[in-house]
Amino acid sequence: MAKVKDPDVDKQIHAGRREKLRRLFCEHGLDTFNETQVLEYALGLTQPRVDTNPTAHRLMNTFGSLIGVIEAHPEKLQQIDGVGPSAAVFLSFLRQFLTYAAHLQKPTVQIKSPGDALGFLEGVMKTLSVEHFFLVALDKNGRVILQDIFQGNLDKVDIDTREIVDAVLRRKASSVIFAHNHLGASPSPSDADVRMTRRLVNVLLPLDIGVMDHIIFGEGGETYSFAAQNLLDVFKREHAAFAGSRDYEDYI
Repeated sequence: MAKVKDPDVDKQIHAGRREKLRRLFCEHGLDTFNETQVLEYALGLTQPRVDTNPTAHRLMNTFGSLIGVIEAHPEKLQQIDGVGPSAAVFLSFLRQFLTYAAHLQKPTVQIKSPGDALGFLEGVMKTLSVEHFFLVALDKNGRVILQDIFQGNLDKVDIDTREIVDAVLRRKASSVIFAHNHLGASPSPSDADVRMTRRLVNVLLPLDIGVMDHIIFGEGGETYSFAAQNLLDVFKREHAAFAGSRDYEDYI
């Protein structure tokens, strides 16, 4: 005869497991945790009355690692049984939090030229296993004051121009650098790359925010620089011509 589970007993077991993880964390931090336990404990912070152990295992099996989980898009996370909108947003927040905290611990970095930008970004780009779009904002002295990351490249993700503008205005940035990677492919820009770069130049120039470069990282360390190819100058001249035209006066 099949054994019938007692829901009250299950709740006691889950509560005991959660309390054990909480106690271990308070006493030793995360040193005694494996990746699945870290994920289980994190999920428990957003789901206090749910057994998060099976969900943590499903996430690890799907995305391969803790880093894979927190780098996954919230929509993909919600495709996993047990992950709702709140948990998906929280896991996505963890990635942003790690980036933000790492930035706080770094000494002040100054970027004065596209060459400096390349050196600043290439080390990070070599470590990526999925496609990302980077925003780096600089103050008037070229100091890095913001790094933001969007998962996916311009062909596969909808980069929200308003979100970028809001971020750089809040930080009172004087200039910005954009970068993204083409995994296993040439760094040559796609039509989407060109359109987005032109759009960002047109939006940021009237706000007195310069675009220093947009760098694409491709296979084998190859790179493409919009600044080096003079495309940024072309976009700026196009904008200046439009801004001085009658059409622009009608537009605004």
